[in-house]
Amino acid sequence: MPFGTFRTARRVPAIAGQPIIDPAGWEPDDLIATDDWIYRLAPDDVTEVQAAVDAVLARNVAPKDISRDVFPLPRFAAILSEVRRELQDGRGIVVLRGLPVAEMGRERAARAFLGIGAHLGTAVSQNAYGHLLGHVRDFGKSYDDPRFRGYQSNAALGFHCDHCDYVGLLCMQTSRLGGESRVASAVTLYNRMLAQRPDLVAVLERDFYFTRHGEVPAGKSQWYTQPVFSFHDGYFSARGVSAYIRKAQGLPGVPPFTPEQEEAMALYVATVETCAADIPFAVGDIQWLHNHVMLHSRRAFADWSEPVRRRHLYRLWIKDPAGRPLPDDVRENFNGIYVPGGRHQVVIDPELAEEAAA
Repeated sequence: MPFGTFRTARRVPAIAGQPIIDPAGWEPDDLIATDDWIYRLAPDDVTEVQAAVDAVLARNVAPKDISRDVFPLPRFAAILSEVRRELQDGRGIVVLRGLPVAEMGRERAARAFLGIGAHLGTAVSQNAYGHLLGHVRDFGKSYDDPRFRGYQSNAALGFHCDHCDYVGLLCMQTSRLGGESRVASAVTLYNRMLAQRPDLVAVLERDFYFTRHGEVPAGKSQWYTQPVFSFHDGYFSARGVSAYIRKAQGLPGVPPFTPEQEEAMALYVATVETCAADIPFAVGDIQWLHNHVMLHSRRAFADWSEPVRRRHLYRLWIKDPAGRPLPDDVRENFNGIYVPGGRHQVVIDPELAEEAAA
């Protein structure tokens, strides 16, 4: 089956309180039954990527400075343009399969990932330390600790989205058991909830408080507000009801949940499970998700005892200047994480990255 659904997809302007017709509104059984959201890298694609990595190494381009201009992909760039179209105007999920990361090693694989991402948009900072390349790995942190984020643990994560337009995950190592990636269509979630309890959907269309996990931009508070479900210029977008909301409770200035909010969040959490599909990660897979219409999580995992074999995903947050229309207050929180004194950097070794953030 040909890659991509954007060529024939149909979208109708979205209106709050009405069912949404959007290409990203897929059913989990339908997603699993097909593979037109998977693009398998051809030998020529890999050759082009390897040559582009050679080029940035030969020119001593720092990883943080890798851009589309310095990472030429004469033929594969057209495929990545279709990937972006599928994220924007198709299902909102794409997996690029078959990057030979074991053969490439960490240094080359990281540069390849940064270069591929540069053809979709601009990498933005993922934490207070300006890291453009993230590391999803069990660093022994507690998911329940408000100082840390779930990707630093081995816990199952709630469905959420990240502070960017597209999130990319490159699988470098898999876990011993578990850790399956989970995705859900926020469009399908909205429609299912609307059919059951339109009154609770309306609650989620009003502002909620989200923690910044201590990563506070200049002049901002420890939290910010925005709706879980938003509408702008005929486009729908969503946030997760996840730890970001729960961990905001108790912060100065944050009111306790109302009974209606608690009921709405409980329905959200129960319903999103019915919308979810498990996507096993293979080494060399790159999973791209459109954050405004896709929610993602993962199952808990048990890791290998040997450090070199432990589950490890590289992560990119990509901002697309021509991305989905969003309300201004929502857009402000989807441009990455920037705090006073932060500077862009790329730390390729996961242990060094964790030390830098300690």
